[in-house]
Amino acid sequence: MYQFRDPIHGFIELSDLELKIVDAPAFQRLRNIKQLATTYLVYHGAEHTRFGHSLGVMHLVTRAFASALENYKKANKKDLFDPVKTAWYAQILRLIALVHDLGHAPFSHASEVLFDDGTEHEDFTRKIICESEIAQYIGEIGVAFRKKHGLGSEYDISPELLWLIYGERNPELDARYVLPDYKFLKSFMDGELDCDKMDYLLRDSYYCGVNYGKYDLSRLTASLSVYRDERDRVMRLAVERGGLHAFEEFVIARYFMFIQVYFHKTRRYLDKLLAENISEILPGSKYPAEIAEYLQWDDGKILAKIEENAARFPPAERFVNRRVKSCAYETIVHSGRSDDALFDIVRRALQDALGYAPECDAANKLAHKIPVLEPYDMDSGRGVPVFTGHFGKPSDISTESVLLQSMIKPINIKRIYVEKADADRARQIVKNLLDGKE
Repeated sequence: MYQFRDPIHGFIELSDLELKIVDAPAFQRLRNIKQLATTYLVYHGAEHTRFGHSLGVMHLVTRAFASALENYKKANKKDLFDPVKTAWYAQILRLIALVHDLGHAPFSHASEVLFDDGTEHEDFTRKIICESEIAQYIGEIGVAFRKKHGLGSEYDISPELLWLIYGERNPELDARYVLPDYKFLKSFMDGELDCDKMDYLLRDSYYCGVNYGKYDLSRLTASLSVYRDERDRVMRLAVERGGLHAFEEFVIARYFMFIQVYFHKTRRYLDKLLAENISEILPGSKYPAEIAEYLQWDDGKILAKIEENAARFPPAERFVNRRVKSCAYETIVHSGRSDDALFDIVRRALQDALGYAPECDAANKLAHKIPVLEPYDMDSGRGVPVFTGHFGKPSDISTESVLLQSMIKPINIKRIYVEKADADRARQIVKNLLDGKE
């Protein structure tokens, strides 16, 4: 076993075969992909990368899976899976977590607008795990697992299996897809309560030097369980009632990190400026589709190219010297149609007064998933079931928590940016407009 010392989780252990994946160039590249794009230019500590995050998610998914199965056994007096299948699924989850971010472009989400239409970073992840040397290492882990337990090919571990469980858009159409098991496994990596969010909230909060993303991780993971219906059609990651407050903390942490960090007004402008620069740098203004060529791009290479362009390309000079525009107007967090109408009035008034079109931004343009609390629905699998202890079927967090009921309404922040020299004048125009003086 090999250990990484992590500032969030302490020691993170990997097997020798898992370490081969980490040592591969495609994984080492994540050391040069910032987790939060240009946020380091606002919160100076936010220099952390996808490398540490990937290790952290692998650590948490191992912990969460074990806790959920243990609590299920306590409640039902039986194991959810037999020992071999439990070990198999645990190894699969560790690998999914370890490789889930391999396809990120430089500066993570900030430059995803430069993918070909319909392409996402997950598509590059699939190519990397299936077409690079990492495919061989995943296969070696599968061989070692079967040899250790004396198993046949039905317990194979392959890049294709990892992708079928985690990344395939319509996996149920594949005859190899096992319901409800594989959907249950995916919930640890993609859902209202997944290990990806568990790690990045604590990690981003720590490196940004803020408290918004903190929650009781130990209590939350200790409260995880499994809801399984009597006909064995549904298997969902659930929360025991004793962990309700920890889950509330988790949801609130995600909400405030989005408001205060991920959609920070200066960071958002810098992200857009960065994307404009990368578009100028890339041949054809798009990332290459060929995986070996794609993997040559990281944050360092992009920053060097931007500095080279600073003398001839105004957006490059603006980025290098951090000359940001100012936010002159912002809607409320949960704005509605009337707020949208007012936004358009303000935008037109500023354009008429300043003689140029101000830049606009909206939360729905951010690549981060906007935190919306969805009620639990058994058929779709949305939301998180909560065991109340009073009924045979679980309730959901939006019913059990009065505190979180308001978060069902989506975030709809919109902003207007103007040149810094015009900021005071623009804000006065907005103030007069809202006061009814214009």
